Amino acid sequence: MKNLLLLTVIVLLSASCSKQQNNWHQYTGPNRNATIEGEQIFESWPEDGPKELWSFPLGPGYGGASIFGDEVFVLDREKGEKDILRCIDLNTGDEKWNYSYQAKGELPYPGSRAVPTVDENYIWSVGPHGHFHCFDKKTQQPVWSLNILEKFDGKLPNWGVSQSPLIYNDWVIVAPQSPKAGVVAFDKLTGEIAWQSRPLTGHNFHVSPVLASFGGVDQVVMISPYDRKDSTFSHEVVSFDAQTGEELWSYNGLKSFNTISPATVVDDTRLFLTDCSYNDNYQPVSIMLEIKKEGNNFSVNELFFTEEAGCKMHPGIVVDNHIYLNNNGRPNQLYCMTMDGKLVWEQGDTPNFEMGSLIRVNDILIAQNGKNGDIHFINPSPDRYDELGKVSFFDSGKSQAWSPMAFSSGKLIARDMEKMVCVDVGGN
Repeated sequence: MKNLLLLTVIVLLSASCSKQQNNWHQYTGPNRNATIEGEQIFESWPEDGPKELWSFPLGPGYGGASIFGDEVFVLDREKGEKDILRCIDLNTGDEKWNYSYQAKGELPYPGSRAVPTVDENYIWSVGPHGHFHCFDKKTQQPVWSLNILEKFDGKLPNWGVSQSPLIYNDWVIVAPQSPKAGVVAFDKLTGEIAWQSRPLTGHNFHVSPVLASFGGVDQVVMISPYDRKDSTFSHEVVSFDAQTGEELWSYNGLKSFNTISPATVVDDTRLFLTDCSYNDNYQPVSIMLEIKKEGNNFSVNELFFTEEAGCKMHPGIVVDNHIYLNNNGRPNQLYCMTMDGKLVWEQGDTPNFEMGSLIRVNDILIAQNGKNGDIHFINPSPDRYDELGKVSFFDSGKSQAWSPMAFSSGKLIARDMEKMVCVDVGGN
């Protein structure tokens, strides 16, 4: 009987851990690197291709979805009037509930920008006009709220606020990038400030912070771009102790004015940076940094710097000691490079992925065409561009499908400017 009870407990714990691991509960996935492993996905291309399970109408926007358990969360927007947090059943596509709040104002490229962050009990989201909320799943009401622009004397960026909250222990972390504070950690349940950094040298833009661990220290890494129209701003990549907010190191070699792609944490010593607005022009750039702790200090060393490839909106993805990235509408679309920055292959101009999302599920890359919404499944081979197949669920004339995709439990979530779709790729 004791053995049976022990076995039951182990099975339940394993199931619980598996469920937790496979939640795409935040921007760019469980580890904020656009990658999820141990998932359900087809082993060979289905005869009729993956099928759409459901679609859900959305207003125009660029905010992607997060998934926790059997629920999908997305921040929608009613143009010029209000933001709407929606909770949708992952299996059926039915809306379970929504919460809206007034957020008046117009922006170029209308709609939401960011991805909600979710755990078992709460949801954190930031709207395009700076409204920052913590919602209780049970009551479906705000626990606390504030406006990160108003609180820290920030200025609304030309294209709105694009902050996807980062959870670290008891903190929820965002980057107001304002005259009063660059990065701020709040108590995730009360909204009280735990720590705030100095103002960053760059201007308020569209990069979200990532969590890294270098030299055994958990760190929040933030990219702050310069402003071509205001020379008082200068570019920096800066890291803060995740628990205390102490500044640990900085780097100023990226020199981009339009950075959107977050940093990719490769391992416990390397950080990959990429962009398409280098050197006062829309020029690609990719950089690998080595971060080491020496005594009580950190050193930063450039392992490579290349202007041959760069991604404007989405992070580079590491697979088997190679980096894959979407070159955002340039003549050669998808790139594969070695870990020392040498290009292995360039995919060419067809298909044109433009500014679509790129994610990794197990050993398959999934890329969305930013122009027509087509979803391509790719074998990440260092030898060549090796497409397994593609599916089309969007109106090619209305797509502008730039939002980050999400994946959990064999289901892919993608959107364009009119709707969100759920695709069954679990191989069942």
